Amino acid sequence: MSILITGITGYLGSNLVKELRKRYPNRKIRALVLPIEKNKCEQLSELDIEFHFGNLSSRDSLHGCFEGIDSAIHLAAVVDDLSPMPSFYETNHNGTKNLLEEFIKSESSSFVYMSTMGIYGFKLPNSPIDETRKPNLIPGYRESKYFGEQEVFKYANEYGFKASALRPPIFFGPGDYHWTPNIYNLVQNGRKIPLISGGEVSLAYSYVEDVVDALIKLEKLEKANNEIFNQASFHVTLKEIFETAAKILEKEIKTFNLNYHLASFLGFLGDLQWKMFKRRPLLDKYRVMQLGTPRIVNTDKIERILGVSTKYTFEEALTKTFNWYKSQEQ
Repeated sequence: MSILITGITGYLGSNLVKELRKRYPNRKIRALVLPIEKNKCEQLSELDIEFHFGNLSSRDSLHGCFEGIDSAIHLAAVVDDLSPMPSFYETNHNGTKNLLEEFIKSESSSFVYMSTMGIYGFKLPNSPIDETRKPNLIPGYRESKYFGEQEVFKYANEYGFKASALRPPIFFGPGDYHWTPNIYNLVQNGRKIPLISGGEVSLAYSYVEDVVDALIKLEKLEKANNEIFNQASFHVTLKEIFETAAKILEKEIKTFNLNYHLASFLGFLGDLQWKMFKRRPLLDKYRVMQLGTPRIVNTDKIERILGVSTKYTFEEALTKTFNWYKSQEQ
């Protein structure tokens, strides 16, 4: 069995390939990597990986990437909400189509797509949502990822290969340089912490090990064929996140309530700051919506069909993540 992975130089991709190599020491693994990221491949060289250098936006550069490959896990995407709007559709939608066109020319038989819970939007109920919930598309990252997801199942229906998709929320764990440092630094430095809507809104998060486990099982198990799965490891409030972080770091924290409407206005100013000065804001409109509206996931399907659930409590997962982060500071 052989597999091609896109997005291998990213946080999730690097964790995925390490776990794949651990579970399948002799499996052929090929990675599709942007030519400008060749230097990042050195960090993965000891894992015995083949590299194909190409760009999702260039069909010609993808030629031959699936030669001798049985399956694919497609992670690569433009994710940052502050990226230029056209880049989301060029990579996440049209780039996925380009990859699928190359895929169907080969004898590959399984395609796993990394989607996002973001396709449900932010107008969510204060109760668990399952995979039957209708998407509420927001232009940019979330809409383009849904368009890519739709292409996968359209091609699978037409050409008869196995296809599946995973929709996780924000995920974290050792190696995370995005979500973890924000929490860690605010608590460690004794900053007064704003809690949107009092920090009482319940939010879904995933631990990276659980996301990796889900992706591997999607690719491996036939019962995942033609299925979409929500995935989440924990449901915690923003207040609980900072209280847990303070407990782990043995720090006292000071918080204050930030009214949602005021937070939205600050997010609007943050967007202007980015557009005018290209300075990354503390708050933008999407971050306000992410932290100020409920995000609760029904995970019955993925637990029942794939047997995917977390092995850790939120405190254990955050402790492992913080310990890794502290080790990088030394």
